[in-house]
Amino acid sequence: MPIEQDDPCKRAKELRAIRDEIITGVGVVETDIESGNGGRQRVKYSAANLTRLDQEIAAADNACAIRNGKRPRRFAIMPR
Repeated sequence: MPIEQDDPCKRAKELRAIRDEIITGVGVVETDIESGNGGRQRVKYSAANLTRLDQEIAAADNACAIRNGKRPRRFAIMPR
């Protein structure tokens, strides 16, 4: 799925749609594994890095805010 690069507002929207697909299981791959003793296992996995995806969404949101004349979102530093 190609992602919009020139319009940060559209990019953020498209990245959110991809994140929703991953979370709801649309982007999951399923496979069956058979072992030598006749056992069979079904494995489901997704090769997604949600932390990185969230960072990309936040960056697109900030770029969108700047493009629309708003202040970018800032995050407070939380004590440990």
